[in-house]
Amino acid sequence: MPERSGAQSLERGMALLREVASQNRDGLKLVELVDRTGLDRSTAHRLLKCLVSEQMLAQNEDSKRYRLGPLAFYLGLMGSDQGNLRDTAAPLLTEIAEETGDTVFLMVRVGMEAICADRREGHYPIKTFVVDVGTRRPLGIGAGGMAILGSLSDDEIDMAMRVNAPRIARFPGFSGESIRHAVAITRENGYSMMDVPIVSGVRAIGFPICLPGGPAIAAFSIAAIAPRITSKRSGFLVKVLSQAAASLLRKLTPD
Repeated sequence: MPERSGAQSLERGMALLREVASQNRDGLKLVELVDRTGLDRSTAHRLLKCLVSEQMLAQNEDSKRYRLGPLAFYLGLMGSDQGNLRDTAAPLLTEIAEETGDTVFLMVRVGMEAICADRREGHYPIKTFVVDVGTRRPLGIGAGGMAILGSLSDDEIDMAMRVNAPRIARFPGFSGESIRHAVAITRENGYSMMDVPIVSGVRAIGFPICLPGGPAIAAFSIAAIAPRITSKRSGFLVKVLSQAAASLLRKLTPD
């Protein structure tokens, strides 16, 4: 009986996802989803809360409409005909590393975290491997995660800060106040730049990779010794990263 109950919940959850996906541009309210799926209101509400918690759906605080969440977009990109996000970005990472000489990272958003999906080292002799491939960090920790966080709505940022508060406290030099201050600067500039507190003498710069009309799904970032990321050189680095982000988006969304 429990096995059937679990399968039934999965089937109902998938039904909700399909309905939201079919109207994702405008989104759907709870009452509309109940009408479309025939589910009991309380059941639908319980499943929707679970899907939001897992980042498969997102709910607008004002309109109360549900749309696909960041994890749904990420899974779609990873399994799309355009190819794996990491594989598609791989040659661009190599180009960035060759052009700048520095270490470059692909940070991918999954829920309220940023995961290092790939990394390339440049020709500059002093290497700065601030994160390894597979490392997971709360959004806002590191230049790539900050670039992603800065692209989110105020409601999503508030949620990320609540969810990640215990983990953020474990990173020296970071606090809720410092991250919100960095978000404001990142939004104003369109990219993030910060010293790396956990690796002395290292600075990083990040640029968001945003789907059209939406928040960032990933970010390219560069880390180097601080003298290589100066106010003078940062313009060059941002240009390289922004061009790579635009090229990646063209590959992912050719239409």
